[in-house]
Amino acid sequence: MASIMIKKAGEGLVSKAHRSADVGPTSGSSVVYEIQNVPADVSEDDVIAAFKTYKPVDKVYEIEWAELSK
Repeated sequence: MASIMIKKAGEGLVSKAHRSADVGPTSGSSVVYEIQNVPADVSEDDVIAAFKTYKPVDKVYEIEWAELSK
């Protein structure tokens, strides 16, 4: 199982974040999320696509893959 860091920009763009980025709001309008326990057969693009339809809870920046893949 892996963790994937993604960033959601203020205008809604979702992309891969640097693996050493800190989770939470950035100094700009972006927010970095850590998607945890991602199976090896799931690509980063799959994670990003799943996150685009997910509504994150306020101030929760670490999300289990199981929550996204529902």
